[in-house]
Amino acid sequence: MAYYVNRNVKLTWWEKIYIPEILHGLFITSRHFFLNLFGFIPFFLGKKKDRRIFTVYYPEEQVKYPIAYRGRPVLALEENGHPACVACGLCEAACPAYCIDIIPGENSGKQNEIERYPKEFTIDYAICIFCGNCEEACPEEAIFMSDNCEISMLDRKKMKYNMQQLLVPVAQLKDRIEFTREMCAKWNY
Repeated sequence: MAYYVNRNVKLTWWEKIYIPEILHGLFITSRHFFLNLFGFIPFFLGKKKDRRIFTVYYPEEQVKYPIAYRGRPVLALEENGHPACVACGLCEAACPAYCIDIIPGENSGKQNEIERYPKEFTIDYAICIFCGNCEEACPEEAIFMSDNCEISMLDRKKMKYNMQQLLVPVAQLKDRIEFTREMCAKWNY
């Protein structure tokens, strides 16, 4: 069914000057302004249990991010103490910013548990765009987007994290792993 827009609608003189809509917008803006300006006073006097304003006083109050939030990418550390990464290089290939560098290490025959592992794994957060493509490309569930977004630094060289700085235990990533499994199951035909 096609929709057609009637472009021959004639506005009245009152509608052409937009005064009622401008006044309505100014009323809403000023109402929000004054509620936020004086809204914290009853809260601090103990008269109301919750604030009506939505401001978060950042260092003292922390925001609980949703599970779908894409913070900085981290590597999953399994219970046996090894990273879950097998150095396949798919996350490195999927990264549009080219911020992931992996140097794979081969099995020397002594460690029979793992065939390949990353000798070095670095992510440069100075150029990472937090797109989540690395998480989607990983076949081993080894890299995940965490809820950590506080990575600002004054020196760019310190924003290049190595594998030891990236490793996070699987127990801390449990909710994100479940969310990723559900999300990928919808598009896994």
